[in-house]
Amino acid sequence: MREQPMATIYGHRGARAERPENTIEGFVHAVARGVAGIETDIALSADFCPVLHHDPEFSDGRRIKDLPRSELPPEVPTLEAALNRLPDIEWLLEIKTFPDAPERSHPPELVATRVLEVLEKAPAQKIVIFVFDWAVLRAVAAGNPALRRVCLTAPKTAQHRNVWWGPGFDGMSIPQAVAATGAWGWAAEQKSLSQAEIDEAHELGLKIFAWTVNERQDFDRLAPWVDGIITDHPSRFLA
Repeated sequence: MREQPMATIYGHRGARAERPENTIEGFVHAVARGVAGIETDIALSADFCPVLHHDPEFSDGRRIKDLPRSELPPEVPTLEAALNRLPDIEWLLEIKTFPDAPERSHPPELVATRVLEVLEKAPAQKIVIFVFDWAVLRAVAAGNPALRRVCLTAPKTAQHRNVWWGPGFDGMSIPQAVAATGAWGWAAEQKSLSQAEIDEAHELGLKIFAWTVNERQDFDRLAPWVDGIITDHPSRFLA
């Protein structure tokens, strides 16, 4: 067990408890509150433009993958616009695909390719790719091996690992599986993180991110041990 300096704080979808999520307004607010970086979600429109929105559908049921960029609500920013607006922070970019419901998004390889094309031209340099669908991780690694990659896990995806991670991980602990992919880090749902897993992941050389940490008791438990805290409430933990 090793204690380390206090974890770096990231705004979840900007600062979704304080400003509209996944908007330029929210990103700017979170940075003004002092976060080191922003976690946000990437979907791909019908004309293959990476945009920032958590769910693959809007509340009226329309799917982002079926709509051209011009028909999306104006508050939905493009990845390019966000990176250009805040080029100096760290961006935790979650690429959203759904191996348990593939009709909800474009194929992983296509989404990864379009995101990498934007990143090649972006002024932002501190980029980390987050994924639940590890097929995206493999596509990103093939397209840009130097890009830092983080495996996201939740109890659901760990339970159905052959669907979300792919073959070859049976019998492994979650940290072992993450390390086997060649990823730089592991991002886990905070309530599922045990001290034993944190220690194992660090022994394997992984950076550890905890999401979504919103309560003081959870922050105090995790911040001395993990590398990154992702929160809806950055103002709650930053003076």
